[in-house]
Amino acid sequence: MDNVTHALAGMLMADATTSLVAARSGTTVPDRFRRAAVVVGIAAAELPDLDVFYAGSILRMGPLGYLLHHRGHTHTIVWTVIGALLLWAGGRWWFTRGAVDHDRRWFTAHGSRALLGLALVGALSHLALDFTNSYGVHPFWPFDDRWYYGDAVFIVEPWLWVVAIPALLWRPRATAGRVILTLLLLVILAAAWRLGEVARAVAMTLSICAVVWLFVQRGLSNAARTASGIGAWLMVTMLFFVASHAAEALVAKAVDRTTPGALADVVLTPAVGDPTCWSAMAVSTDGLSYRLSTGVIAPYPRVRTVSDCQQAYPSARLQADALQALSESSPVVPFDSSTSVRWNRTWVKARSEFTGLANERCEVMGALRFMRTPVWTVTPDGTLQMSDARYGVGGGFASMTLRGSPLDCTLTHAWVPPWVPPRRDMLLVD
Repeated sequence: MDNVTHALAGMLMADATTSLVAARSGTTVPDRFRRAAVVVGIAAAELPDLDVFYAGSILRMGPLGYLLHHRGHTHTIVWTVIGALLLWAGGRWWFTRGAVDHDRRWFTAHGSRALLGLALVGALSHLALDFTNSYGVHPFWPFDDRWYYGDAVFIVEPWLWVVAIPALLWRPRATAGRVILTLLLLVILAAAWRLGEVARAVAMTLSICAVVWLFVQRGLSNAARTASGIGAWLMVTMLFFVASHAAEALVAKAVDRTTPGALADVVLTPAVGDPTCWSAMAVSTDGLSYRLSTGVIAPYPRVRTVSDCQQAYPSARLQADALQALSESSPVVPFDSSTSVRWNRTWVKARSEFTGLANERCEVMGALRFMRTPVWTVTPDGTLQMSDARYGVGGGFASMTLRGSPLDCTLTHAWVPPWVPPRRDMLLVD
């Protein structure tokens, strides 16, 4: 997820912690603890993204440095727990360093364990939120190196901002905090109207709900505001997960009807703010080939058909077809379309070519530890262009260009993490 969403989640958890401590202790929570909770909550929720400081050129791995190390070791339960403990220690030190004796005694009795719980839950919330989209996480390293994908929530989901910010805005806040939250709400609504990624009907619904939710939150108690904000957040997430499950079932049915047992993976991304329209990539095989197909899915055709989705998003990401950039791709997809599923095109390569590239070049094998939907082209001069189609073809952070003969990877081998290749099922040998 984007860092603003993580920060909003951290603030909600900080407010929940403050309300719980007040209710359980039966005392007034010191303002110093409120400030400490907000700082620890936001810091914990952002903590795993510390990998951006080394996941890049510093490792001298080219694009692989980012692909393999962002959402890498810091996005695991082991490291988030360690980081949370360090944050807790820092929060304890800050609180007790300048607090009066009364507040120190209060903190020992009521605040210390609550701050520890906030740091742990906040840090783990980052993994949970990152799981919800199609990028994925591998949280169980070193015991399990597989990627796990939620395929349910877009990386910047405006509904999460709309349900969280009003619940935060009316809590006790410094003026600067209120101004920042208000600006963030205005930014997400303006983006919904202006950027072309959100259908007009969805942008209108977002705007109306934001205004109504602001007035509802103003009349609630502090504890009720936080509880309702967290509850609404969970409801939005659940709605997208239910729709994702329905969309996946439609893809599986369409593929299995043509080639039983051929489907290996389905990558799903919702239209921004809209669980009724989805873009899909289906990875399938006939035993000898690796096949990637793209399409648009309408999981609830009685509410909105796939034709309605295409009309609602005529130029947005939902309509973008990464495979169109590949000359080898075909506009004819060997699966049935319907009112729920509209296939765009497909791209096919021999699995033996897939395996050959992985065996010949360690850079390719390294990239395959991240790439869920790999596609590639080889130019007449032998240049290999490889991309993860989830993020476009021929450019961007998930593409790499390899020229000349294979590299000696001895020097960088130690920096390649053990993530299980998402497309191990397409490799003829592990």
